[in-house]
Amino acid sequence: MRKPIGFQAMWLALAALLVVSPAFAKKSPGPTVLISPDESVASEMRGNARVDTETGMPIALYRVGFAVDPGTPEQMARQYLRENASVLGLRSAELDDLVHHATREGRAATTVRFKQQISGVRVYGAEITVTIDHDNVVNFVMSTYKPASLASAAPVRSAYEARQAAFDLLGVEGTVHYETTDLVAYHNKGTTRLAHRVRFSPLEGNLGDWEVLRDAHTGEIFKAVDQTLYVPVDGTGDVFDPDPLSSAGATYNDPGYTDGNDANTPQLNAEEFSRTLRDIDLTGGIHSLTGPWAEVVDWDTPFKGDFSQASSDWNFDRFDDAFEAANTYYHIDVYMRYMNVTLGLDVRPYQYPGGVQFDPSGFGGADNSSYSTGTGRLRFGEGGVDDAEDADVVIHELGHGIHDWVTNGGLSQVNGLSEGVGDYFAQSYSRSFGQWDPADPAYHWVFSWDGHNPFWGGRRTNYTGIYPDDLVGQVHTDGQIWSTCNMRIWDAIGQEKSDAAQLEGLAMTNGGTNQQDAAQAVLQSAVDMGYTVSEINEMQTIFQSCGYDVMVTLNDLIFTDGFESGDTTGWSNSSL
Repeated sequence: MRKPIGFQAMWLALAALLVVSPAFAKKSPGPTVLISPDESVASEMRGNARVDTETGMPIALYRVGFAVDPGTPEQMARQYLRENASVLGLRSAELDDLVHHATREGRAATTVRFKQQISGVRVYGAEITVTIDHDNVVNFVMSTYKPASLASAAPVRSAYEARQAAFDLLGVEGTVHYETTDLVAYHNKGTTRLAHRVRFSPLEGNLGDWEVLRDAHTGEIFKAVDQTLYVPVDGTGDVFDPDPLSSAGATYNDPGYTDGNDANTPQLNAEEFSRTLRDIDLTGGIHSLTGPWAEVVDWDTPFKGDFSQASSDWNFDRFDDAFEAANTYYHIDVYMRYMNVTLGLDVRPYQYPGGVQFDPSGFGGADNSSYSTGTGRLRFGEGGVDDAEDADVVIHELGHGIHDWVTNGGLSQVNGLSEGVGDYFAQSYSRSFGQWDPADPAYHWVFSWDGHNPFWGGRRTNYTGIYPDDLVGQVHTDGQIWSTCNMRIWDAIGQEKSDAAQLEGLAMTNGGTNQQDAAQAVLQSAVDMGYTVSEINEMQTIFQSCGYDVMVTLNDLIFTDGFESGDTTGWSNSSL
C-alpha cells in the first residue's frame, strides 16, 4: 500500500478525511482519497434499460434496435438522440449542449461519443455513447448525461489559485511530471457548481495521478483523489515467457524458484528465453527500446535511464535492470500487435503517438505498478519480485490502458470493472501458452510469479462470487467476478473470439458502466461480429450463471450463422 508522506500542515487538518478507496493499480488497496463527495448512483433494471432510480433516466439501454438513416456516424448518432431526446432526458432535441468527442469504428460496430457542456464548460463525467451496427441500427447506448445548470459560467477565483491550492494540499514542492487545469461544471445530487479541475503527477513525495476539484466561486476544495490506474531494426533479448514458474511448471519456494532480491539461480536462468525485440530504434549507432508498439520512457523514480546501448542484444539476466526493460518491451509489443494485427482492432494510446510508454523501474521502487489515465503511461515497481519480470503484471496494467483507450478516456471502475478487465487480459495472455492444465491451481492464477508467494496473495479466475450479490465494495476483489466469468467464456469459445468480444464490447461503454452493462455490451458485440448461434448461446448462459441479467433475442440473431439456413440448434428457448 502506498502511504502519503511529506504532507504539510494542511494535510494534518485533513487527516480525518483520509479513507482508502479502490485503485486501478496492481495490488494496493487503493489510491489515497483526501476528499470525495458521495457520487454513487442507485439504479435498477427496467426491461432493456438500467435506469437511475432517483431521476428515472436511463443509464444504459440494451438491444435498442433503432434504425437510423444512412450517413456519417455522427449524423446517425445525432438522429437517434434527437428522436429520443425525451427518453434520454436531454435538455433539448437540438442537442446544442452535446459536443462530438470521438468515433471508433470497430469490427462489431461503430461507437460515437458526445460530451455534455453548459455555456462552453464541460460537464464533469457527463457523456453519451451511441453504438451503431453495420446495418445502421442503434443497438447499445450509455448515458451519464446530467440535468446540470449554472447561474454563471464565469469563475470568481483564478485557475492559478486553484493550482496552488491543489499543490499545497498535496505538499507538492518538487518536480511534476505533467499538469493541466480546466474549468468544469460539477453536478452531483441535484446541485451544480463551477469548478477548476487540476490534474498533476508529482515525481516525488505524494506519487499519484491526482485530480483536485476546487469551487471556482468559493475556493472550497471538494474533491481530491489519486486517479492512478495501477503495466526499425530487430534486436534480441532474454525474457521470461510469460514467467519462470509457469514455463517450468514450478511453485514459488521450490528449490531455486525464489526472488532472493533479484539473485540468479540455475533454475531461474534456465527459464530465460531469447526472443526477438521487433522494430527497435537505431539512431546514430545507438539501439533503443523504442518501437511502434512499445517504448521505454524513464519518467518515474528511481531514474535508471532508458537502457539504450550500442548493441541490439539485451541478453541480460534478471539481476540486471535491463532485463526488466527488455521483458516489458517484448510482452507489450507482442500483445499490442496481437490486438491490432491478429485481431484487426484499433487499440492504441490517445494521449500520444507511437508505442505504449512505460517505465520498467518506477513507482519509487515500491512493490506496486500502475497505469495513468492522464499520461497514458505504465510504471512498474521493484519491491518483492520485480513487477516487470511477470508478464501478468505487465499485461494487467496494459489492460487498464486498453480499457481507457478503446473508450477514449471513458474507463469505468464501477464494481471494479477495470480491475477485472486487467486481470482478464493478463490471464488470457498467460493461459494461451498452454503451460498449465485446468486441474492445476495455477491455471487460474493471475500474477503467477509476482504473487501467490510471501510478498502477496495474487488473484485468481476461479472466484466463486456471483454478481451482484457477492460484491464487497473492494475493486480488486469484485473485479474477480468479471475476470472469472469471462475466462469461462474464453475456455468455451477460444481466446481470439473471447478477446475480440471483450475489446469491442468495452469500446461501447463509458465511465458509468457497471459489470452488468459491460456483460450486455460484450454479448452484443459478439452478435454484431457474427458469432455463431451456439457461441452466442454459450456466452449468454455463462454470463447469466455469473449473475448478469443479459439476453439477446431471435431478432438479434437473424443474420448470424445458422439462422440464414434455418438452423436454430442449441439456441435456448428462454432467449426467444
